[in-house]
Amino acid sequence: MTSQSVPIETQATAAYGDTSFSSQYPASRSGPPNLPAEESCGHNFQPFNVPFRKFKITYLPQTPLELFQLFIPSSYVYRWIDYTNSWVSHLIENGVVDNWDRPLEQTSRILDWDGLSSSQVYIWLGMLIYLGIHRENAIEDHWNTPRPGVHSPFHLITKFMPLRKFELITCYLRLFDYSKYLHIDLNDIPKVFQVVDEWSNHIQCMSALLFQPGSSVAVDECMIRYTGRSKDTTLVRNKPTPLGFKVWVIAQEGFFINWMWYIKGSQVSLYGVERQRRKGGKGKNSLDDFELLSNTQRVVVVLCDRLPIQTYHVFLDNLFSSTALFALLRKHSYGATGTARPNCGIRKDLQLAKLQDKSGKSGFIFNEFRVITSPDNLVGS
Repeated sequence: MTSQSVPIETQATAAYGDTSFSSQYPASRSGPPNLPAEESCGHNFQPFNVPFRKFKITYLPQTPLELFQLFIPSSYVYRWIDYTNSWVSHLIENGVVDNWDRPLEQTSRILDWDGLSSSQVYIWLGMLIYLGIHRENAIEDHWNTPRPGVHSPFHLITKFMPLRKFELITCYLRLFDYSKYLHIDLNDIPKVFQVVDEWSNHIQCMSALLFQPGSSVAVDECMIRYTGRSKDTTLVRNKPTPLGFKVWVIAQEGFFINWMWYIKGSQVSLYGVERQRRKGGKGKNSLDDFELLSNTQRVVVVLCDRLPIQTYHVFLDNLFSSTALFALLRKHSYGATGTARPNCGIRKDLQLAKLQDKSGKSGFIFNEFRVITSPDNLVGS
């Protein structure tokens, strides 16, 4: 594909209106919907047609390295180097080796710190990606030299950086100015999200420049693996990555278009939507309908509203689905399809059938298909 000049970043932010956090909203609820069954029904379902569109790649640089540097520009790397060197100097001056105030000793690794260059940062990032693909029992095993009679791989990438340097960068690299985060208000967004939010927003802006979504998108929760010490990690059992930071994501065909941090136990509301309705949203009661949703359901509306203005078909699982959410999405010009829980506001006979289905007594035969319309004829169950 022919390379073009990269549009300015503000064009991307205008298209997506990206921001991950917002003001306090004390009356919000979170978690899946818990609604009574609907007693009445409609009789003339009005389908919502979403014309099919394929996604488009609107811009690609000439080389893979240039593509990589769109998401991690040198201007960011130079700032990270300054932040990291400042952090290491601060620790040594205070006689500690980390922010847990463990005392500095003559044998402490931090004393081997000899600075950082932009090429070392890019090599370190490349090695992180490589190590995530080519797994060994321990990270240091990648640097092991194969011995005669032992069948083990030889990882050429480790020739670019010694193990000790890799470990030092892993331990001390900082993407933020530590002096700005020495004192965090307990009511603020958690530090772990604040310090990466600038880079996170940049990645989303670059994604907007490169990727024009098609008509079918999906919203779901995703996990960023993290096993270190943090009170902001979430445990989601029966997931491939059960422990880490949870993120709300809107995606298409494996490409993450936009996302928001999940803040455990927070009453933080979702940016801007409770105060204004997306252009094109229909109905005088759009804001009132939004207030009736739980925070978990509001995530769907917020993420969809961040996409370029088009008609979309959003796919959900039963964590989000409810008649109220689907009706509001329709007012915002989005079609929706999702699985449902018995307590998501579906009609009473469907609720009973779902509950009885656990024992095989739902009353449905194999491949039987029924549709029951909501009283306003806008949502089918």
